[in-house]
Amino acid sequence: MSKKSLIVSLVFVLCVSLIPMFALPSRSVQAEEQLTNKNFLVYYRAWRDVEMKGVNTSLPDENWISMSDIPYGINIVNVFSYVPPGQEALAKPFFDKLKTEYGPELHARGVKLIRGFDYSKLLTVPHAGDFPTEKEFDDYAKALLAELMTPWGLDGLDIDMETHPSAADVKISDGVIRALSKYIGPKANNGTLFLYDTNAETMAPFQNVSDSFDMLAYQQYGSGTDRTEMSSNAYAPYIAKDKFLPGLTFPEEQDRNRWFDTKLPYEDSNMYKLAKHVRENNLSGMFLYAFDRDGKTYNEPDISSVTPSNLLWTKTAILEVNGYSVESAKELAKHHLKRIQYSKALTSAKVTELENLIDKASNLYEVNVAILGANFETAISPSYDPILEKKLTRIYLSAAYAAIGQANFILDNVENSADNIVALKNARDALTNLIGGKEYSEAEVNQAVADLESRIDAIPQPATAIYQDTNGQEIAENAQLTGKFGDSYEFAKKDIPDYTLQEVKGESSGTFSEIAQEVVYTYAKNAPGPVPTPTSPTVDNVQDVKVEAAAVKSPEKVGQLPETGDESSSQWPVFVGLFAILGSVAVLYRKNKV
Repeated sequence: MSKKSLIVSLVFVLCVSLIPMFALPSRSVQAEEQLTNKNFLVYYRAWRDVEMKGVNTSLPDENWISMSDIPYGINIVNVFSYVPPGQEALAKPFFDKLKTEYGPELHARGVKLIRGFDYSKLLTVPHAGDFPTEKEFDDYAKALLAELMTPWGLDGLDIDMETHPSAADVKISDGVIRALSKYIGPKANNGTLFLYDTNAETMAPFQNVSDSFDMLAYQQYGSGTDRTEMSSNAYAPYIAKDKFLPGLTFPEEQDRNRWFDTKLPYEDSNMYKLAKHVRENNLSGMFLYAFDRDGKTYNEPDISSVTPSNLLWTKTAILEVNGYSVESAKELAKHHLKRIQYSKALTSAKVTELENLIDKASNLYEVNVAILGANFETAISPSYDPILEKKLTRIYLSAAYAAIGQANFILDNVENSADNIVALKNARDALTNLIGGKEYSEAEVNQAVADLESRIDAIPQPATAIYQDTNGQEIAENAQLTGKFGDSYEFAKKDIPDYTLQEVKGESSGTFSEIAQEVVYTYAKNAPGPVPTPTSPTVDNVQDVKVEAAAVKSPEKVGQLPETGDESSSQWPVFVGLFAILGSVAVLYRKNKV
């Protein structure tokens, strides 16, 4: 390479190297893990909702769950309801709330609500002749929609098939299903859902109408992934595997069945194995029955009582089926821990203990246990929802943490309970309870931070220096300093012509606090000097006196990083690079002259 080429190359490299120096600042971007977006359905046992009391139960225990407790990441909810005759009035409060509150809330989250009913209901088509006409099928389909779906603004239906119908029954059910498919499901193409739900490989009632359904939900309670593979293959001629939705169950109270889908250790459980199999084999997703019984056992008192759940297994399965890594789960858990530590009054030692527990976790279940506990009673935060937490990580809390820290510093160092101190505590508590709650918006956080910051600013009172003579008369303008609580201040010495400082009452330096502080400087008048002779030139020694008083900021914290945008340490490479470019151009120019 010639010298000329070398110099040109050097100039080019230097120019390219300087491009980042002039680029606009941007946030660091981390490569995100490859996540799936699997369907996750739960069967919501409506008779266990808090709005239903004494419906379809012989147990005296109060219900604890509401549809607002349904975890994020669940996108289909089967409103599974059986109301015994004569209990309709007891069930009405739930259905009213389903229409006015639960439904709109879940719809806002993108959740589809469907209603399940037994296959036998398809066979009760009113008809005049030996076999229903097309119109009679259509009228009955509309009647089913009016009975089960439309009054509550639901999004579809789910047929529960657990019998072996005759050929004559199948002809009737095929007719009703085809009639329903004009109004719901993939053929209707209107955003509604139509599901078929079964626990066996009975093809006859499904095969002729399989194209009417969005998904096939397969009950494989108590079974491993061998059954998943067998059943998905059996139904493959009629419905694609990416529409196959296998599911498991939790121990239903007073149930004699024993499924054990959530046995420990976690990676030996059917729950873990099925979620992993669904993800790796591109099935539609998975479902869980009786998820309000999450974590319960078949032992007493669990099997004979209704008590709250932390929904640990459900929340873990949602992460597992969608491919979340253990590391990402740890980040979400630590984010939650940081924001709840104030509202839960966790000590720094407890926070460290929990962080160590999270760090040691080797799977998603162990990460979630650190926050959710092995059961509801041992949970640090039983409402923790990892998928919701991911949403909340988009709301920055740095200003909130800073304001809470400053408020705590003030409250730890004040000795009175004046109105402004009480207001500060209330504003601090409002912010900590907000960010320590289940969910919040960015606007809510910003407003709560602003309210707290205004209360913080109202606490520190000014420090004042008074300059007076021995008669208490002002002889110079008073000086007043303001600053943050705990910051230092100091009044500089002031020289006043014709006066000598005689006494100082109060402290000339200190820190700003909730109490206004004052220092009084008392000066004595100087005795008159000798009168100059008439021939002597007159010299005017009277000069204005400047007030030299300034607040002294607290020293920076050890190890504190510079503010974002600090350019003092980042500009020198630019000048070095430009100098190198100019030097190289000059050499090249001289070379050309020669």
